[in-house]
Amino acid sequence: MQHYCSNCDIYTQQPYCPLCKHKLSEELEHNAYYPAYETKVQRRRFAQRLVLFIAIFAISTSLLINLLTEPNQLWFLYVLGPVLYGLLLINHTILSKAHTGSKVIFQVIALSIMLFILDAASGSSKWSIHYVIPFLVSLATLFVTIIVLRKPMKWREYIGYMTTMVILGFLPVILFLSSWSTVLWPSAATALYALLTLIGMILFSEKTMKNEIVRRFHF
Repeated sequence: MQHYCSNCDIYTQQPYCPLCKHKLSEELEHNAYYPAYETKVQRRRFAQRLVLFIAIFAISTSLLINLLTEPNQLWFLYVLGPVLYGLLLINHTILSKAHTGSKVIFQVIALSIMLFILDAASGSSKWSIHYVIPFLVSLATLFVTIIVLRKPMKWREYIGYMTTMVILGFLPVILFLSSWSTVLWPSAATALYALLTLIGMILFSEKTMKNEIVRRFHF
């Protein structure tokens, strides 16, 4: 049986410590051989939970204050949008090990939702739908395209995300056709860019990639 001396920080089979001569306990300290340590994963998960708690605290507090002071004016929406976006930015984009393509898509969706909420809270002039969301979709599609062009070996890895961005590129046109948006040219430009991106994917990719693209779009 091993004995542990806390004074000298050693283990011995003798009932007395060979260094300080103190009588030793017959029981080892709990987890003496394998001291507890905090891994990077544990620290990251704790940080994510902490950020989530702070977001819930900020939203619930602002909502309560809003209802108690000015229930006819929902100014807490100015807090809700940025806090939710910050939550996703930190927990998914910064702290998460998610794929870069996934981070780009979630950023586009989160930014669009946040700006739409701010737009609605400021009087709903629809500037977010008219201009900002189409621009964000085009910018994100360009960003993913640049990654693929710089690293052709990632073609297959990014094809699903490229496909998603192309589909999102036609979303502003759908918003225009459904009368949510009344400004045509940003929606049309975004849809055209998405279409050109799709054509470029088909024309310049390898045969296996072309077959994959055709399969995904059911041509």
